[in-house]
Amino acid sequence: MKKNIVWLASYPKSGNTWCRVFLSNYLNKTKETVDINNLQIGSIFSSKHIIEDNTGLDISEYTENECDELRNFAFTKWAENFDDFAFFKTHDAYLPLDSGENMFPVKSTKAAIYFIRNPLDVTISFANHLACTIDKSTNRLCDKNFSIAASKKKFNQQVRQKILSWDLHVKSWTEQNDFPVLVIRYEDMLLNPQKEFKKILKFLKIKTDNNKLNSAIKNSSFDKMKLLEKKTGFKEKPSSCKKFFNVGKSGYYKEILSENQIKKIIKEQKDSMKKFGYL
Repeated sequence: MKKNIVWLASYPKSGNTWCRVFLSNYLNKTKETVDINNLQIGSIFSSKHIIEDNTGLDISEYTENECDELRNFAFTKWAENFDDFAFFKTHDAYLPLDSGENMFPVKSTKAAIYFIRNPLDVTISFANHLACTIDKSTNRLCDKNFSIAASKKKFNQQVRQKILSWDLHVKSWTEQNDFPVLVIRYEDMLLNPQKEFKKILKFLKIKTDNNKLNSAIKNSSFDKMKLLEKKTGFKEKPSSCKKFFNVGKSGYYKEILSENQIKKIIKEQKDSMKKFGYL
C-alpha cells in the first residue's frame, strides 16, 4: 500500500483551489498555463464518480453514512494510480465514522495542508458561492452540524460532507495527530505568495526552482484565474453562483458586514480566531 495521499483541506472559500492551480502549474511538465477546467491535482474526496469507479457500486441508493463508509476504501485504491503524490481536495471536517473507524485513509496518508481564512471574510465569499444572503451564510458558518451536498437535488456529483462550524472544522484538522499538517493562512498567501508556496514545497520535500515558482505564482494569481474563468468558464462553479473567483481580498468584511454579523461570528468562532491571529 502506497503512503502518498496529501490532503488539501479547508473550510470552503479559503484558498484551496488557488493552491491546486499553483501546484498544477508548478508540477506541470510543460511551460503552458494549465487549464483550470482540467486540473490534474485535487480530485475531491466527496466525488461520487471516484467512489463508484473504485468500488464497482452504484451508490445512488446508499445512505449518506453508507457512502462515508466506502470513501476510505475507494480513495486508498484510487491513490494507487499515482506514481508520486496523490493530492485530494476535501471540505469535510476531520471526523471518525459512526463505527469509530477513520473515514480518511490514514494508512495511505502522507500529510495534509490546511488552508485557513478569516471567517469574517469567508462568510461573504461563501454567500456569493451559495447565492444566499450573508445572514444565511453566517448562520451556516456558525452551525455545529452544518453539511453540504446533503440534498440529493444539489451537488449531485458529490456525497454529503460534514463541515460543522468554522471553528470546529479548524480544530478537527489542526488538532488531529494521525499525520503531519501544515497550516497556511490565506492572508499570508496574499501578502507573500513566494514565501507561502515555498513553505508548501519544502513541507512536501519538493525541490524549489525559483523560475518555476515565480511562473507558477503568476499563472495562478487571482487576476489570472478570474480572467480564465471569464473566458472559458469554471466547471467547479455551482450553477447558482455568478463567479467562482469573485473578490479574493483580505479584510473586506469591514466594508460589508454589519456590527451584529461581526459580533456573532467572533462570539462563536473566537477560539480558532485567536489561535490563528484573527483577533
